[in-house]
Amino acid sequence: MKSKIVAIIAASTAALGSAIFLAPAQAQITTPASNVNVQVTVPEVLYLRTVADITVDILPTELTAATLTASGSGYYGGDSTGTADGTNGVDTTSPFFVSAGNVTVTKSVPSVFAVWSNSPRGQGVAVTTAIVTPTLNTTAASGSTITISSVAPITASANVPGLITPFTDGVNLGLILGGNGISEAGDYTGGVVSVTATAP
Repeated sequence: MKSKIVAIIAASTAALGSAIFLAPAQAQITTPASNVNVQVTVPEVLYLRTVADITVDILPTELTAATLTASGSGYYGGDSTGTADGTNGVDTTSPFFVSAGNVTVTKSVPSVFAVWSNSPRGQGVAVTTAIVTPTLNTTAASGSTITISSVAPITASANVPGLITPFTDGVNLGLILGGNGISEAGDYTGGVVSVTATAP
């Protein structure tokens, strides 16, 4: 009896396996492609970098047409003319460029600012400058001063530079030396100028 039951189970299993392998496979279903719009917003960026300090040297040729020779930290020069005979003597006309007690010097200072911009308006970028604190003072007891009389970008505007290679240039700095003759030798500090970038 047991043998018959085992035979019936074996025959049923074989028949079921055959039916599984012979059943047709289900066909795959795919929808049509659906297009989806993508929008990306890039922010406008305007970035200004400046130097922290401007340092310029006044040259002897900006003080006088006379020949001066470098010596240590300074310069020396001299000349002779005329005759001392009791009625005439040494010429006291200054060999230095003194006009109404002042000497005005303009210095072109390169590479003061850099501007990056991705402005979309096509108006380029512009740089403006202003004098914030015009007076530079020396630490000497004389209280000698230098005054910033003007400041202007060498190049005031440019096409939109993008965010990789900047628009960069310097400034022209006008300086008035002294108030009673030419300023005393030494370092002068305290003057401040501002730089502003815009993308119109």
